[in-house]
Amino acid sequence: MKKRLKRRDFLGRTTLAALSAATLGACTTRENAPSETAGPLSPGENNFSNELAKNRQMPRDLVMKMLDQKVDHYMQLSHHCAQSSFMALKEQFGLNGEQVIKALTPMPGIAERGETCGAVTGPLMAMGLIYGRDLHHLDDWEAYQESLIPTGHFCKRFEKEFGTTLCHEVQKVKFGRCYQLTDPGELQEFQNAGATEHCSAVVRSAVRIAAEIILEDDTH
Repeated sequence: MKKRLKRRDFLGRTTLAALSAATLGACTTRENAPSETAGPLSPGENNFSNELAKNRQMPRDLVMKMLDQKVDHYMQLSHHCAQSSFMALKEQFGLNGEQVIKALTPMPGIAERGETCGAVTGPLMAMGLIYGRDLHHLDDWEAYQESLIPTGHFCKRFEKEFGTTLCHEVQKVKFGRCYQLTDPGELQEFQNAGATEHCSAVVRSAVRIAAEIILEDDTH
């Protein structure tokens, strides 16, 4: 088992150039060595491993169709891109995180201010449950850096598809304009313009991107 590296130790033995290369190379490279574990897998981690194996055994297009169906179900139920994207990935890959669902309530466009799109926030939360460090490993700087590889890959692919990760800019792509969703009148216009339908398409794409990264990651 590798010794966990704290931030100070990590930076002490890693040059800034190496850090940049590790982060910028996130889209194409990752060490094949298995990630470190602090002990036996928790029930949630074990469930993820089982569901990951099942998903890998299925035809990829079937997995994506299942995710699309989950997204559409939750978008019709909640009209909420952050919660819907998280729930689709949570269910498909057997993740824990019931409290995360509630915590995502104000996350579309970061409290509907037009900032980070909820279709980015939700998948990042799901990927954080897979790649992130927990309460007992908050000093593990190496684990934090490694988590930025798949999540950075996700953000770059989302940005490549939509040109941005910002809610207002995604709205311009899908609606031809952005809406001030904290204004009741503009919110009504947004809904009348087919908000759930257009945003569901964005969420489906985001969830597919995240799922592809998870499925193709050979460190699990």
